[in-house]
Amino acid sequence: MTVAAESILLPLCLLLLVSRFVNCADYSTYVWTTSFDNTVSGCDETKFLAWDSASNPECFTHSWNTEAKRTWLWNTCNVTGAEIKYVYLSDLKNALKAAWLNNNCQTSDINLVRTTVADGHTKVPGLKLYALFADSDLAVTEKTRVRYVVYYNDHCAQSAQERIDGVAVNNEAYAGIKCSDNTTRTTYLNNLNTIKTEAALQLNGTLLTHYSVGWHWGLCNDLHDPITFNGKTADAVVHMIDIFNSVDVQVGAIIFPDIADRMVIAQYNYAVNISKPIFTTVYTNKVSICGTSFFPVTCNKGTHTEAGMLDIFSQFGSNGIGQAKPCIHYFRGIYSTGGNSDWPKHN
Repeated sequence: MTVAAESILLPLCLLLLVSRFVNCADYSTYVWTTSFDNTVSGCDETKFLAWDSASNPECFTHSWNTEAKRTWLWNTCNVTGAEIKYVYLSDLKNALKAAWLNNNCQTSDINLVRTTVADGHTKVPGLKLYALFADSDLAVTEKTRVRYVVYYNDHCAQSAQERIDGVAVNNEAYAGIKCSDNTTRTTYLNNLNTIKTEAALQLNGTLLTHYSVGWHWGLCNDLHDPITFNGKTADAVVHMIDIFNSVDVQVGAIIFPDIADRMVIAQYNYAVNISKPIFTTVYTNKVSICGTSFFPVTCNKGTHTEAGMLDIFSQFGSNGIGQAKPCIHYFRGIYSTGGNSDWPKHN
């Protein structure tokens, strides 16, 4: 049998792995309210590399509020070999809250939400779209936002296609209390757990929950620091994995072995053993330490291009984290901006 004939019999995922730039895991991405927009006149490579929303606010436009911008997003999700199946979508809060407060689904804002969610489910096969909340306080105010999504799904969405699939929480307040006393930490965990209980109140379908963790949150002074919660003693990240349907880990690294080492510290093996989806989040946005992001700067760590990022994703398996799914932080920030030739636009 020829090599070509044999390859026809291989599963599609194995076929794709012939290319070292392809990772067969379904990606996820954060979509924040505003992001770089190279369609705006004057928003060229110079302003892209400067990445200064204060000096160049016109270059940072809403990420999804028009048909053209949504098409840009959905086409980015459908890039062959880098398919995004999980989208954490910001700027839904005000529309959903108003509907809940006023018991009124008949508004232009809710119509936009319905259109956006249905459009995503139609244009991106298998898409899971999450409402993203990021109050990021110790009180975990995000727990009070879940009811807005539940109300929308139970009262405003007119079909399964219009329902929001989940709630994603980006609350980084735990980083400041990871070495605090047990009462402080368990109070935070209880607040996180409320997100799960609120989501379970939805009547129409299941509302998934997702949480973003820092790779070092289970450590205090570089040592794992167990805490007892719900009758179980383990480090905080284990409890967070238990609470949510899925988690992503902000690894703050763009090379191996750093990425894999930090995933293991953040309980990658535990998540895999209990069949919880776990994502490895890499930064593409501009940061102060060049080795923590793929943003295009001169740096002695990593290859700061889209191709370099995808190459890193293709190495998950050979570095012991093959069941982790890549998460890109974030859409048009700088992934799929078209800001320069190294970061093409996928629209």
